[in-house]
Amino acid sequence: MMKCKVRNTLLMCIVICSFNVSMAASTLSTSGKFSVLSVDMGAGCAIRLLDLYGGHLQSGMPAKASYWTDKPPVRSSLGNFGINFECHRGQPLDDVAKSYGSRWDVRGRRWAPYYEDRSEQRLAGPVSRMYQLQTTNATGFLRTTDQINGEESERVRFYAFCLFRVDIAICGDGQSRFLKEPAGDFLPYILRVLRSVEFINSSGTTDEEKKP
Repeated sequence: MMKCKVRNTLLMCIVICSFNVSMAASTLSTSGKFSVLSVDMGAGCAIRLLDLYGGHLQSGMPAKASYWTDKPPVRSSLGNFGINFECHRGQPLDDVAKSYGSRWDVRGRRWAPYYEDRSEQRLAGPVSRMYQLQTTNATGFLRTTDQINGEESERVRFYAFCLFRVDIAICGDGQSRFLKEPAGDFLPYILRVLRSVEFINSSGTTDEEKKP
């Protein structure tokens, strides 16, 4: 999938790519209301998440995976609901975060927007918002940025996110809604899925679960 950098979202519309998946994911039964889906993207990058909306989690190529549903959780002109994941390992995590539009604010101890220059900050600052992500074994962010050019009726809200665990990051980006259509906003559902993500090992468990 074409990378949707935050800076580029201010300049052009992004076409949502279809999911190209072929590798089956494993489903684990739970005692609660939801099943748990897991996927191994290779290179030690495996995750699991709650299947909150009756969906699928699969990997069709190394270091990439997608979660999608047969029916979107809310009706939206964007069409299908889905989240793409890409694994980053062996790269400075600060650089990974910046490539998805965020930086770690040491003083504030939280993720903040990252701008390449003052011009970008002047344009994107007023139309950007940060969400802090915390899961059982990962932390991260999601940033939204509204499109500010093009036909007003076609402008969308873009999002980009990363979750970090030690030396691994899983990140992604996409569109959450048309600005003209607040009722068709996917963002609450995207956030809920991301906050259920856990990094797991090759045995399908977390490091904490392996401890006696």
